[in-house]
Amino acid sequence: MAAGGQLQKLVLVVVAVVALALGGVAAATRAQLMQLKQQLSAKQQQIATLTATNSELQQHLGSLEAERKGLEERLTELRTQLTSATGERERLRGSLADLQARYDALQHDTTTLEAQVSRLTRERDDAKDRIQRLEAERADVERTASRIRERFALLDRDYQQLAEKLARLEEQVRQAPPPTPPPNPSPMGTSSLNSSLAVPRSGQAVELPPIVVRKDQPGAGLPIRGRLIEVNENHRFVVLDKGSNDGVGVGMTFDILRGGTMVAQAVAVRVRSQLSACDLIASRSPGIPQAGDLAIQHGP
Repeated sequence: MAAGGQLQKLVLVVVAVVALALGGVAAATRAQLMQLKQQLSAKQQQIATLTATNSELQQHLGSLEAERKGLEERLTELRTQLTSATGERERLRGSLADLQARYDALQHDTTTLEAQVSRLTRERDDAKDRIQRLEAERADVERTASRIRERFALLDRDYQQLAEKLARLEEQVRQAPPPTPPPNPSPMGTSSLNSSLAVPRSGQAVELPPIVVRKDQPGAGLPIRGRLIEVNENHRFVVLDKGSNDGVGVGMTFDILRGGTMVAQAVAVRVRSQLSACDLIASRSPGIPQAGDLAIQHGP
């Protein structure tokens, strides 16, 4: 009986210990359950948060997908534009090469035109200089022509006076008595002068010496010799006592001598039968020829 009581007590003790142990385990389990519930609640909140985030991400992903599609369309459009721009660039490059060639040609033409303009400018300047020189020469010629016209007027006046004087001289020659042939005519010329030839000064009456023409005599080719009977200092012409009857012709040149020295040259410009008017063309002395100087035909 005592052993059974002890066993019962032992069983009670064991049961109590087990109950205490189970109570401790239950408490710990409840604590763990509470902790797990808290963790589960936190996880659920995290899941809810992650679900909301996932939803937002899904929406954002849809937006990004739409944007990607838009970008792909834009990229396709840009590629098309790039292809078109590449073709346009090639076309423009060809146009640029053509424009460069045209520019080079225009540059060459410009250089050529500049050279032509420079040449034309020089020619224009030369022409201006020539025009100025020609105008100056024309002015000189006009002045010279004016002086020549004045001289011609004076010469015409003097010529009229000289013509009247020559007419009077020829009248005097025609009215002069016929000359008496000399007993021994000189064979050195075609005409001879009276040894007592008197040479008048300007303004005096002129009496020509008797003239004997012998065409059949030898020596007809000798130079014509005569004397100055009139000298005009203003217009530089002289009157010779030889004319067409003596063989004088217009343009014939005479050497004028004084004392064996040539002082001038004269050329016949007007010829009458027995008188000739000559222009002075050269002078070799400070003075001028004088009436009475000897005139000899220049050359044959």
